[in-house]
Amino acid sequence: MPPRSRTMPVVVSPPPPPPGRRAALAAVGVGCLVLFAIAVGVCRAGLPGPVVGAAVAPLTRVGGAGGGAPPAGAAFLNLPPAIRRLHINVGPNTSPLVPPPGDPSTGVLAVEAQLAIAARLRDSHARRYPDRFFVIPAALAGEGGVGFGSLSVYNKDGQSSSLAVTADAAKFAAARSGGTSGAIGRGVEFVPVLTLPRLLAAVPPRVAIPLLKTDTQGFDFAVVAAADRATLRRVHTVVAEVYRRAGDYVLPAGVSNDLHADWVPHMRAMGYRLLNVTGLGGEGDATFERIGEP
Repeated sequence: MPPRSRTMPVVVSPPPPPPGRRAALAAVGVGCLVLFAIAVGVCRAGLPGPVVGAAVAPLTRVGGAGGGAPPAGAAFLNLPPAIRRLHINVGPNTSPLVPPPGDPSTGVLAVEAQLAIAARLRDSHARRYPDRFFVIPAALAGEGGVGFGSLSVYNKDGQSSSLAVTADAAKFAAARSGGTSGAIGRGVEFVPVLTLPRLLAAVPPRVAIPLLKTDTQGFDFAVVAAADRATLRRVHTVVAEVYRRAGDYVLPAGVSNDLHADWVPHMRAMGYRLLNVTGLGGEGDATFERIGEP
């Protein structure tokens, strides 16, 4: 950071805009205040933001707690009545899961932290799969992660992002979009942060969750481990990015994502078995299947 100047700068006010432009600027200002108020309300309540899809549905208020019910004051996502199953894709970037063809009762909820990519998914997939593809623009973190976070974004078009910073800046220096150069380096976005228990509690009880897929660049285990046994076992199959060695990001103290030290014993305690692990080297995707009924 450059040293602060000892000289007080002189601020020259620009001339006032013409009357027509004043009204336009006032309208923009009101719109920004409304969006900011919505974001603050979402994070204070610890709830997912509005589901963005072909049609935005309101949240339905519920009360009570305990017995697997959402926390007091929580809300169910008002999914279309035809949706009976929901695949949840956390951190899909530009390659999300899509609804299975010929099955109007199964939808996909994409939780994407990069705001520009979340908007792109809304404009592409939500239009391509009306009433079956939904987007929440937020990051997921571990226990106590509800609030706001700083998302580090690397590479052209934000191909890599995390709530942590990269362990190898040189590796991320070259963009990998179509083999072209022009990386943006590290950028930072301020994003709302949720937890998996809050997200699962917002899915109506009538909707089954056959699949949860996560790719959160090192926070996958922290995200899943934040859910207790009763909450997690709503999910039949969990597919998560796991590490066999140190990953690409410098994780905060107390956060780890090791397949054998973290995932296997924890998921066994939750009543899941390891089906397979794909990928070579230090990273891969592990698939865990629930044993028995919830």
